[in-house]
Amino acid sequence: MVDTGMSFREAVQNKSFPTRWKEITVSPGSSVSTFRDVKFPASAGGYAYCDSGGVEATARNRFIYWRVNHDILELVEESLDFDLHGNALRFRFQDSPVLSGVAAFELRGEVVILVSTLSSVHRLIFPHPNRLQKQVSIFADASGAVLRDPANSHAINSNTSAPYHIHTASSILTNEGEALFAMATNTGSILLVKLPPHGIQGIVSQRELKQSSMMQRLWTGLMPAAIRGGQASSDMTLSLCIHTVGADICISAVCRDHKLRMWSCKNEDCLLAEDLLEYMPDQLDPQKAVLGAKGHIIRKSVDSTTVYLGVYLSFIDRCQFCVFEPVLFDGRYQLSHLTTIFGPCEDLVDFSVTSSQVWTLWTNRESETVVRYSSLGNESVNLSGWQQVFLQPPESSVVDVPMHREPRETYSDIIFYPGRFTTHTILKALNVYRRSLDPTLHSDIYLQALKGEVTAAIENEIQNAASEYEVAEDVYYQLQLQQWSRFYSCCLQYHEVGTKPLGLLADGVTGMVCLVKKSQLSFLRPCELLEHLYLSPSEYCVLEELAEPQLISEDAHRCQDVLTLLCCMKTLRDELTPDLAFAFDQDLFHLASPDAIAQQIIDAMIPDFGQGKEGSSSFADIELELQVIKDIPKAVSRLLEMLDLAQGHPERLVMEDVGLDAFHQMNCSHLFASSIGVGILSASLRQVMSTRLQVARDLLLLQTLMLRMGEQAGLHLDTANMIRSDLLPLTCTMVRAYYVMQWASETVVSVVQVSTVDSNLRQFDALNISEASGIIRPNKPVSQQDMTLVEMFLQEAGGAQARTLLAKNNFLDEDPCALWNAALGPAVTITGQIIWPISVNFMFAEFLMSKCQYLQLQQYIRLLQHWCEWNTSSRKFLLGQCYLNCNESQKALDNFLQAVHGVGNEDFLFSKLLQTDETQLKKLESLYFMKVIKLFEQFSLPDMVIAMATTAISLADEEDHNIPVLWSKIFKHHLELGHNEEAYAAMISNPDLVRRKDSLRQFLVVLCDRCQLQSLVEFPFIDLQDDVVNIMESRARSVDLTTHNYYDLLYTFHVFRGNFRKAATVMYEYGIRLSQEVTGLKSLQKQAKCYLACLNGLRLVEPMYAWIVKPVPVVKATFAVEAPGMSPKRTADGEERETEGSRKMEVIELEEIEKEYMLIHARLKLLQRDPDQAHMAGPTLSASETAGLLVSAGLLDNAVSLCKAFRMSLVVVFEGLTLRCITLSNQTSQYGDGDYMTDAWDWLTENDMGTVNMGKDVSPADQAWRLLQIYLDRYEEGGSRYHKCVAMKLLGHGFSLPNWFIMSYKVANPAELLRLYIDYDLLEEAALLSLDYIDAVMGKGGEYFGLKTSLIYSSPSVWLPYTSLDQLLGALRDVEVESTYAQLYEELVDKLEQYHRQVEKVTQDMIHAESKRSARAARQGMT
Repeated sequence: MVDTGMSFREAVQNKSFPTRWKEITVSPGSSVSTFRDVKFPASAGGYAYCDSGGVEATARNRFIYWRVNHDILELVEESLDFDLHGNALRFRFQDSPVLSGVAAFELRGEVVILVSTLSSVHRLIFPHPNRLQKQVSIFADASGAVLRDPANSHAINSNTSAPYHIHTASSILTNEGEALFAMATNTGSILLVKLPPHGIQGIVSQRELKQSSMMQRLWTGLMPAAIRGGQASSDMTLSLCIHTVGADICISAVCRDHKLRMWSCKNEDCLLAEDLLEYMPDQLDPQKAVLGAKGHIIRKSVDSTTVYLGVYLSFIDRCQFCVFEPVLFDGRYQLSHLTTIFGPCEDLVDFSVTSSQVWTLWTNRESETVVRYSSLGNESVNLSGWQQVFLQPPESSVVDVPMHREPRETYSDIIFYPGRFTTHTILKALNVYRRSLDPTLHSDIYLQALKGEVTAAIENEIQNAASEYEVAEDVYYQLQLQQWSRFYSCCLQYHEVGTKPLGLLADGVTGMVCLVKKSQLSFLRPCELLEHLYLSPSEYCVLEELAEPQLISEDAHRCQDVLTLLCCMKTLRDELTPDLAFAFDQDLFHLASPDAIAQQIIDAMIPDFGQGKEGSSSFADIELELQVIKDIPKAVSRLLEMLDLAQGHPERLVMEDVGLDAFHQMNCSHLFASSIGVGILSASLRQVMSTRLQVARDLLLLQTLMLRMGEQAGLHLDTANMIRSDLLPLTCTMVRAYYVMQWASETVVSVVQVSTVDSNLRQFDALNISEASGIIRPNKPVSQQDMTLVEMFLQEAGGAQARTLLAKNNFLDEDPCALWNAALGPAVTITGQIIWPISVNFMFAEFLMSKCQYLQLQQYIRLLQHWCEWNTSSRKFLLGQCYLNCNESQKALDNFLQAVHGVGNEDFLFSKLLQTDETQLKKLESLYFMKVIKLFEQFSLPDMVIAMATTAISLADEEDHNIPVLWSKIFKHHLELGHNEEAYAAMISNPDLVRRKDSLRQFLVVLCDRCQLQSLVEFPFIDLQDDVVNIMESRARSVDLTTHNYYDLLYTFHVFRGNFRKAATVMYEYGIRLSQEVTGLKSLQKQAKCYLACLNGLRLVEPMYAWIVKPVPVVKATFAVEAPGMSPKRTADGEERETEGSRKMEVIELEEIEKEYMLIHARLKLLQRDPDQAHMAGPTLSASETAGLLVSAGLLDNAVSLCKAFRMSLVVVFEGLTLRCITLSNQTSQYGDGDYMTDAWDWLTENDMGTVNMGKDVSPADQAWRLLQIYLDRYEEGGSRYHKCVAMKLLGHGFSLPNWFIMSYKVANPAELLRLYIDYDLLEEAALLSLDYIDAVMGKGGEYFGLKTSLIYSSPSVWLPYTSLDQLLGALRDVEVESTYAQLYEELVDKLEQYHRQVEKVTQDMIHAESKRSARAARQGMT
């Protein structure tokens, strides 16, 4: 172990979580039960592996420590590089106290721990770390089988009933594997037990060594002296140790007679008896030498082949340490005295000797723990060789509660601060406070749950203590203060018990020193230079005694000036009250100016200074010391240089990728990386930063005091101006910087949920930040709240970076290496440089952001914002992100806008955020704005996006390719917010036609979805109307008609602009699609409206333009493939073939649209009459089909209108109506009035009956016949087609023709009626009709047959249906047997003869008349 000459300082790891013990109970095998009453003080010790300093060794930075408390032995293995699993064992030796002197050894791939109890000895064998994975402890697989092997344990004197009076023991493992145990008894004998090597059959030997005369031994056999009884002898061994000297194994024992005796375990001879009083400087009389309370103690240290024996001589009035080296000289064993160190008059707890140092653990008169160490020099007597070790100060029993906070908040923060109290301590205090034991609470409870339990318990006590249900606020405050103070006192008591030191562990290879406490393990680290100079008393800071004064300055005078300046600062520190120191920190937290704070503190310390009154003697001493300093500015400047972690070059503290070879990379990848290692680094950094803050504070106060003293302190005007203008501002900067560092090392992390980490990852993705950028990305949530920000930083990115830089500086080139002394200090310094705010490095803030520590990052930036000029814009950016995650979007926007100024000159923004090769500032700013906009979009903050994009456009160059994107962003988010006017303006302003069209499409769709159609139609859409139409047409044709309706919008759009023809086209297409794609009543109704709107639109345009083009799909011509395998698209030469296609254009005019409307209207009428689904489903019906359905439904008027529109015959109407008339007449005759009448009246009322006044007793049948008569009168034009179909329908159903019908038919076509009579064998009616018809022809009753002339020579000719008459005559002749038909036959024959005569007469008259006309014409011609 190399002596650095510096003080040491205790670093307590932040470990509030409990140790997970593996419990093993051991039965020593002795029947003696009186040992349970024997009490030994608790002790502790440890063992560092032989290759703990090996750079590549598995056991590097690895050690074992143990605690002994009565019959319990606790073994713990720890590593500073890896977290070990299953590393804690707790052995309970039933009714047999464990003796001090537990020892550990390494042999042939095993770790052997030798344990002695009052009744047994044990050899515990575990695998060596070299045989295990680095994260696995040697105790991981331990079980009771380790101790059940009889070859590894031995019960002392198991055949007797009396116990040995053994009070101390020591053990060793030989190179052959034999385990030797030496145990001292109260009679002066030493019991030696030897276990054979493990795995080899052997006999356990038990011997007793005792000296009766010089160099003579007494072999007592198997009957030990303890059984024989007797009082403690004068040569009783007080302490002993076993060690090797050459090839022999010896026992060195310190006895009551102040002699050191050395026994040979091989020969069992006493080899040496050295009187230790000879090494007392004043030759203390042996008769007057009274042992101290602790007694003499001996410890050994083995350095390769050299053995050092450290002897502590304790007397009632003095004590000292003597260090010897046993040597073999001329065949005789001698003790080579190396050094003597006098100790203080305090109680020694434990000490440890290494090859270069003596470490001691004391308890002073105030029961405070004190640790000192001394280097082993060449002097035989060292009177002032102790160096101080600054231990962790005890927790204050008084807690100051600020007026603005509740006691619960203050005490809770103190009690649950990481590392202050263990979970086990708080649980014990809680059980005592409750005065009951809660079995549900265990040591592995989460810290938050435990905090809740404590708060609930104290609130319950407050309620019980309150005398009334409602108490005043000040009373409740006092109750809170009282109960929390009581619980805090319980915690302090158990904490003091748990932190009681038991022993030391010093590793001579690495320099590591551990302080083993009852429930805690702390480490003693070497102080850095400035820390040593500031904490050590002035007598320890003499220039001649400094190990390396050139570290201060190569100039001895300047070095002395710095020491004197530090002496003044210490004096001033002693005058500074705790209240003033606390106020200084609080004012710094609230961003007060350090020089103003210093001025107030100096005023408070010396209020009467300068008023002629005597000040404090301390200030007078300071004044005198300052006058001694030769060059105050240079001394202050040098001290500031020592404070500056950047060494005046903050630009060099950039975290670049360090290229390391595989050797260094592998060896440094886990250095100090375990939870303990990180905790020690964090605690050390916190101590260093706190000390340096105090140095900077006291230097600031001293400079303020010097300026106030002026010439009294030897300060000239030039010196005062230099301090005021240069040194004082720099000191203020150092104060602020170190306050930030202290804050970061003390602030507790916040627990982060998985959802928060996922959100943070999405933000990184939105920023397009890849891992290749080097930025720290979030990886896992923070689940533990018992760590500080710096500790979490060291566990991850900060620790990895520090180890890389540590390897780069070649701290590990030596092998073995004093890792503790050589690497810990530089690791702390490098970590401080990484976090140092006055540098270009921005890693710590990045890390806080990646771990979602938003509130802590806000505080960190707040503490830097007013004075730190480095990474200003980067901090603004991260602060904006913090506000963004805390739902303070406006603050986030402000910070993001301020951060844009550093995109070109700050590494974080340029290299890690933007990740671009662009160098133009304007384009960099534009890229930055794009990143931030994506971040705002991730949080769904459209108003912030708009503001950011607007600013970006105002700052960007006109040719910037991001401007269209920014306009699109503005448009999109205005539209999202419902700002239609602003969205339209942004869309129109977009210079990119493609993006403008895309925006237009989105604009139309969104407004349609929001049903803001009027607003949409009223926008002017300058130069975009065709695009609007195309987009809406495309949308209309591509979306489902049942969910979206763009056709109405298109119609309104065209109507609003007076384009009625396009409006008609839109509605016609809409109607067609509805008929093809949508079924149901609503679809039919909508189709009718579409066609009506179309008709309305076309009627508003000029008649010559009242047409539309019906959409017809394109028919593409197919390719004629010339040969198999030839491409249908290209020729043999590879040229594209010409495609021929034809587009059919079908022009639709008003009349055709009206026809389609009538079909739809007819279907609607049918549905009104009969809501049958069949009428709604299926394609559009043809006109004939629709007419048939209308007639079937009784909608005759509609059927007539449809037939006329489509120029179809009305036969189907008349047939249907005739059939209904027949049906109604039959029903009336059969059933009279019935339910059928209701239906009959329903369909009758649907048709136009004219203005005929119907009587009261008119039946539906009568009304139906009336309707038929009206239809025949109305629609029979120039023929008898409808009369014929009606007659055929009536006659076909055996129904006689009504008189009105016969009369109408005779007028329309009597000949046809005659033929129908004949066809249906109505001979009588035919005969009668023929008789009347012949009379009408001959001039009698011609008006009834529609004849305008009769059979006279002067009128046009008339005719008779001779064929029909001949058929009638023939039919009558066939049925002449019947008198009626015979009579009719004769009458008809007579009538025909009469007709023939009349015809002959008329013919003669006509011939005569024509002759006359011809003669007259001839005469006229002759004349």
